[in-house]
Amino acid sequence: MAYSSSLFPSPFFSTDSSLFEVEVTRDEFHSFHKIDRDLFTRLIFVLKRDMNQSSQVIAFLLVVEELGFARNLVAYLVSSPDILIDAVANEVGVCISILYNQDYSSFFLLNHNNNDEVVIPFLKGLTDSNLTLSYINQYRETILVGVTKNLNDVCNRAFDDIYEKGYKEQLLALERAKVIEEMKKIRLGAPQQTLTRLSVQHQTPSWWNVQQQIPPVDEKAKAAVKETKRVDNMDDEEEVTPADDRTVFLTFSKGYPISESEVRVHFTRKFGEVIEAIVMQEVQENEQPLFARMVLKMEYASKIEEIVTPMNKNKFTIDGKHVLVRKFFAAPSSSHV
Repeated sequence: MAYSSSLFPSPFFSTDSSLFEVEVTRDEFHSFHKIDRDLFTRLIFVLKRDMNQSSQVIAFLLVVEELGFARNLVAYLVSSPDILIDAVANEVGVCISILYNQDYSSFFLLNHNNNDEVVIPFLKGLTDSNLTLSYINQYRETILVGVTKNLNDVCNRAFDDIYEKGYKEQLLALERAKVIEEMKKIRLGAPQQTLTRLSVQHQTPSWWNVQQQIPPVDEKAKAAVKETKRVDNMDDEEEVTPADDRTVFLTFSKGYPISESEVRVHFTRKFGEVIEAIVMQEVQENEQPLFARMVLKMEYASKIEEIVTPMNKNKFTIDGKHVLVRKFFAAPSSSHV
């Protein structure tokens, strides 16, 4: 929700702060930015988007309002379905990348030929085709000043309690992931024992006469039990999915390092407890991994289509950093004589 009151100076013009010494309580400030808070809450708790990037989304949308491209844009989005909010947030992510990275801006505009209809169709429609990639690139410094000011003056103050709640959820997700990893290590390290009929008999109290308690079973019943076990074993074999077939390949942007824990938290929040293992590229201590492999749990192997989409490629934003994902294909192994 953009504001034009004289009590709130525009981010594009310097003003004498002594003229605006009006004390506003925390509750009043939250109330004034209720619509902005509502949209931010949906971005991080409903759509499971990154908090830092969601703050940038709100700050950018406020600039769009302040520049006069779309009045009440945030209010309109709050009343819109989640799918539209998510799509607009993705488009704003591209705009933010153009603002913060001039190299990315030049590369992106060169390769997309300013095709606003493809890259930012929703933003273009919401602004009556006035907001374009060329405009953002041309006035990137001015817009960046506005985004930065909105982050500091609006988002940091209006969303402080939401940040706290979101960070707690992130910490819980991290702790949950660590506990799961520790449980896996313990399970893999402990000797696996198979329960056999003999071991059951050894554990049976001496006073319990098994033969007297179990009525005699005819041959047809025995055959039915054997057939049931055979079918169950066949089903178990069919459900086994090789690790390579449930592995996602992630590519990171050079200069924007992402840790394994960031990857785990992001995909866990977005898709649930689906990760079996993450294998980052092995690099020197002062180097940045540029790719990783993410193996999904056996029972969530079908999730891979949702992650990479039917096009076999997708893009995510983790803490404002782009991550490209695609289906992993193992290199063919050479034959040995």
